[in-house]
Amino acid sequence: MSQLSTCSLSSGSSGNCIYAGCGGTHILIDAGRSARATVELLSQISVKITDISAIFITHEHEDHIKGLKILTNKYKIPVYMVWESFDNLKEDYKSALSIGGVINFISPKDIVTIGDLSIECCTAPHDSAANVGYIIGRSDGKIKKAVGILTDAGCITKEITDAICGCRIIYIESNHDPEMLKNSSYPVKTIQRIRSKQGHLSNKDCAEALPYFIKNGARKIILFHLSGENNTKELAVKEAKKNILGAKLNVGTVYLSVAPKSLPSKMVRIL
Repeated sequence: MSQLSTCSLSSGSSGNCIYAGCGGTHILIDAGRSARATVELLSQISVKITDISAIFITHEHEDHIKGLKILTNKYKIPVYMVWESFDNLKEDYKSALSIGGVINFISPKDIVTIGDLSIECCTAPHDSAANVGYIIGRSDGKIKKAVGILTDAGCITKEITDAICGCRIIYIESNHDPEMLKNSSYPVKTIQRIRSKQGHLSNKDCAEALPYFIKNGARKIILFHLSGENNTKELAVKEAKKNILGAKLNVGTVYLSVAPKSLPSKMVRIL
């Protein structure tokens, strides 16, 4: 039986990309680094860009699609995204995806089967034309909810909670420390946008959701998309542990880590 493997390749405002694979199937969630950087990052986990079966896009912001145009032009990798995100891409990106014939439109709750993997998306609130999280499982049905991915969200809705609940591995945004953000050099409007229900999850927002997910089967939590200016790894982990312990859960039974900014994270696997 093939293992399902996953790791973060890049995390944060400089670019986001997550790898998942099972058997002979390999996919990316987002392509926020340059095409060259993406190829190099994949080589560090012994995966070739030509092995990639599909790229799933969460939303159209630059830090999630930067490498998409060249990757699709050069390697003709199928791309899956919601229509609203595609429609708000720059024209050169839209042309590359359309002319190359690689674009596939999906809607929340759709389930796409790519080889050994099944991929479902759910709506997530963010200040983009559209934004989705992804739930990855095995296409043979042995594990329907293996990996839950929420890279960007202003808040955690019931739809998100229901979708991710039961996933064994969860990538979840822990973007900022509220005090650091409040005292940052960011313009007031930017601070308000980040803190809004269409912005980004704070450490506190993220941490409050973790006990429920852990009680429902999550065993590996990867804190994702940390701000380089308004957060630290230590603060994010401290807040997460505080809430896990506060719920009388044993932190030692949960693999808790922070996705590195520009290097692959530790590969995690489940049968």
